[in-house]
Amino acid sequence: MPISLTREHDGRVARVRFDNAGRGNSFDDAALRELVATLEAAAAEPACAVVRLDMAGRHFCGGWDTASFAGLGAATTESVADGLRDSDAQLGRVRDLPVPVVAAVRGRVIGFGAGLLAALHLPIAGQNARLSLPEVRFGFAPAGVGFTIAHRLPRPHAYALLTGVTEATAEQLLGWGLVARVVPDDDLDAEVDAVVAGLAAVPGDTLRGVVGVVEASLATGSPERAYQISAATITSGELRA
Repeated sequence: MPISLTREHDGRVARVRFDNAGRGNSFDDAALRELVATLEAAAAEPACAVVRLDMAGRHFCGGWDTASFAGLGAATTESVADGLRDSDAQLGRVRDLPVPVVAAVRGRVIGFGAGLLAALHLPIAGQNARLSLPEVRFGFAPAGVGFTIAHRLPRPHAYALLTGVTEATAEQLLGWGLVARVVPDDDLDAEVDAVVAGLAAVPGDTLRGVVGVVEASLATGSPERAYQISAATITSGELRA
């Protein structure tokens, strides 16, 4: 499926487009690996300050491609568990990118899409975006997505979503910290444009420093690494009076 990488704003912005719109932007192993590799290549360019992820079509993500479910019945429990670990490890590589990833979240966010959403740094949602977790209808309990939802949401809401009793609105996603902002659907692209342009104007490697501060703080629970990262940005010569 087409995954493209272009660069804008003198290389400060890397724009990655994922287009599996014909299947609702669903994923399989190959598509996920290709997207992650493209995002890493985008962020690896020293000039890059921000990555914009464009999910083509009407929906952010249709989850895991159900065409891949057919062979699971004959697989062993451990082999399936290994596959689930691997897909979560791929999402971990997105979380570990050294620059922020901005994305417009529109339409449906289904199943695995919740994990992708949680891996992004600055997802911005249209007001009609909806998240649903239909895995129970296929006869299985979600793994990595279940872990993410259980840790990010109040317990009753986690159960309501993971059992398929309800779906989440954009405003709920905002309240739970799964998106950074909610805007009218008609304004979504313009809002993402403005956020990306504003980030591209941040000097030097400052955004890489911000990502380092946030992720080190979350990982360690200590400000010690943040002191070092901040000091490096202050002494880098990019400081503005």
